Amino acid sequence: MLKSLGFLEVEGIAAAVVGCDAMVKSAYVELVTVKADGDGHLQVIVCGDLASVKEALVFGTEAASRIGQVVAAKAIARPYEGLERLIGPWEGSGMDGEG
Repeated sequence: MLKSLGFLEVEGIAAAVVGCDAMVKSAYVELVTVKADGDGHLQVIVCGDLASVKEALVFGTEAASRIGQVVAAKAIARPYEGLERLIGPWEGSGMDGEG
């Protein structure tokens, strides 16, 4: 079964680090990647079951907003496997060899 993905986009490395830390400590989620767009925005991507991803996004958004600006936060339930071309394989995607 595919896991859900959570996306937290912030401005600045400090907000990304604080948001990421809050997400992985507050819920049963795993960090997939952190991507920078070269314009000061960073996207923190986590995976897990939908309830955990949503909880992680709440805590991550709250923590990151104390340090910098949160641009967007979104959970995607059962994401399309083709998304891995954009963000790379994640655990539970069915494309990482673990299924």
